Amino acid sequence: MKIAFIIQVHKQPAQLERLLKSLAHPQVDCYVHIDAKCALTEWEPVLALPQVYLVKERANVTWAGWGIIQASLNGMNAVLRSGTNYAWVTLLSGQDYPLQPIDGILRFLAKQTGKQFMNVISEEALRPMMTKMEHYHFVEYNFPGKYKLAQLLTALLPRRKAPLGLKLYCGSAWWTLTMDCVRFCVEYEQQHPALRRYFRLTWGADEFIFQTILMNNEVYRSQLTDYLHYIDWSAGKEHPKVLGLEDMEALMLSGKCFARKFDYGAPVLDRIDEIIKKPVGSHD
Repeated sequence: MKIAFIIQVHKQPAQLERLLKSLAHPQVDCYVHIDAKCALTEWEPVLALPQVYLVKERANVTWAGWGIIQASLNGMNAVLRSGTNYAWVTLLSGQDYPLQPIDGILRFLAKQTGKQFMNVISEEALRPMMTKMEHYHFVEYNFPGKYKLAQLLTALLPRRKAPLGLKLYCGSAWWTLTMDCVRFCVEYEQQHPALRRYFRLTWGADEFIFQTILMNNEVYRSQLTDYLHYIDWSAGKEHPKVLGLEDMEALMLSGKCFARKFDYGAPVLDRIDEIIKKPVGSHD
């Protein structure tokens, strides 16, 4: 069984190197998407690591805009075109880190059948977030007065509705999916251009698009189970907490395979390494 990681990065090549080395395994390939705004020269040493591949189609990543979805799609296409039939594909950012040794993650995934690991929040939690979809947003565009224009259009025009009769769903942008599920998502987006037209004028669509595609499909909806990430949103802010040593107990008790997000060189990463690389049966 082989698995693939798609890793989205825009800063800190050294942090990416640490992540890639933590995932290194003969059964693991990593596909790295580097924001198109970055110069490739500073990333060349880390891209030279074994079983690491650059996603050659690079998107200009815009936070909360279509660009981050395009980066995901580019990575998914690179995996699909590789010719390797991966059992699982996981989307990570460069600020993620495994909470288990990679061979343990491989053993865990080998036992999973008929599942797709993706977070989907409840309808109650979704309700206050619907302005991200129903109002006009010009995240992808840069022109004077764009915020006022968005407010004006939202006030004057009918509430925006999802295309194709789709019901909208939302959750974390990070997932672990089977190869057939990745292919379904990519082909669905390619075959329904109305989806792109709609989501390009929304805010934070990377937390909606794949949940919406899969939850509106009977087969994949029945396979969805919670994602394999630990993320602390308890502060109620637009960004999750940057994790530190004070989070170690919660991290290790979470039972999750991955966590985010971490700052470069954070001592908590050294502590995680100490724990997950400890020989079985050893004690403090």
